[in-house]
Amino acid sequence: MKTILPASALARACVVALAAGASGCAHQPSAAPALAAGTASLDAARAAGAPEYASAELERARGKLDRARDLAQQGRQREAIRLAEEAEADAQVARASAGAERSRRAMTEVEASLQMLRDEVARTGPGSPRSQP
Repeated sequence: MKTILPASALARACVVALAAGASGCAHQPSAAPALAAGTASLDAARAAGAPEYASAELERARGKLDRARDLAQQGRQREAIRLAEEAEADAQVARASAGAERSRRAMTEVEASLQMLRDEVARTGPGSPRSQP
């Protein structure tokens, strides 16, 4: 004996099946937060002097972020998120490298100044008239 569902039960079953199928597709994450974070890190790296001190790292980050934007526009959100996160990490490396290079250069300048002072003290000597008050 065949069981025939009433029309309302059949309609409810169809709605439940469609809703379950649609929710699987609708749960694609958005790349927007990752793109925003990558952009912010890139801006911070630029402000920290990366164009001058870490241009290769900065360019790598910028290229990845551009590709991530393209992927997001194509609807490939997960790939865009991954690439935007890589761009953010590369931008952070560029920022850190720029800071380290600025510090290294400042240290070199301080060492050169100290050496000039040492040379001046050695030339004038502790008993020279220039060292007397």
